[in-house]
Amino acid sequence: MKFLILFFTLMLQRYRAINRSTTTSRSFAKWFKLFQGRSWFMKLGRTGRYILVVFLPSIVIGGSFVIIEDQFWGLPAIVLEIALLLYVLSHADFDRHVEQYRTDLANGDIQGAYRCADQYLSIPEIELSDKLAKMHDQVCHTILHRWFEFFFLMLFWFLVLGVPGVLLAWFSLQYSQLVHCEEKAWRPLHWLSWIPARLLGLTFALAGNFVQAVTIWQQTLWKGRIPADVVLYKVALASLSHQGSEKCMDSMVNAESDTKVACDQMLELQKLHGRSAVVWLVIIALITIVGGTLF
Repeated sequence: MKFLILFFTLMLQRYRAINRSTTTSRSFAKWFKLFQGRSWFMKLGRTGRYILVVFLPSIVIGGSFVIIEDQFWGLPAIVLEIALLLYVLSHADFDRHVEQYRTDLANGDIQGAYRCADQYLSIPEIELSDKLAKMHDQVCHTILHRWFEFFFLMLFWFLVLGVPGVLLAWFSLQYSQLVHCEEKAWRPLHWLSWIPARLLGLTFALAGNFVQAVTIWQQTLWKGRIPADVVLYKVALASLSHQGSEKCMDSMVNAESDTKVACDQMLELQKLHGRSAVVWLVIIALITIVGGTLF
């Protein structure tokens, strides 16, 4: 059933996309604001605040979905799960911005690419460079990280734990964005991302240059402190590269003028995402067919 829910969700997202201008959920921000700044809330400590704002709502809301699964042949639950996934995945809809970025690069408009990247494809905490090589490297990093967090991470925990899982991942992601100034606030998300990041990294290897990428993947497999974005960045570039370059723009002869290389690399990165998504849909379908009781 989960395969069918994911299939319909992805089809609806593709053909009736809900465009979001931000990766932040306004509803979660309002929920967090109810507690923010209150003295008793601050006394709970990092773990207590996380449990109250993230963990408990995930269990309560997820539990209500479990209860209604037996009502009316499960149809209301299916509709609500599709709506929930559509809402969550709609925040990952930045393909149109990537296309604009690629178009600017293809036209040799570095300033246009910079404006697009600065407005839509950069990380707020990092100042975007106006040098093409460094800027493109930052954009590649951001695209890989966001696609993982706002797409694959959500699908993984939906498959493993159902609605409570996707809510826990979604609320943890939103919480980490709102309290990014606290280093330890990222830890729950780090461990939620640990297994999915390694699995997606292996998928990148299968969908790209396997021999080269799997070597990088093995080097990062059991290093628990390496962030998910670093693992995916290294493995993805190894999957795309034929020369073992460690940076997105190492193959450029003139980083300030060779926009074609940057454009081609971004296109290959998009294709890698597409192939990886297909690989996982096939895997989910096979698991559903062979062991339907698991899903």
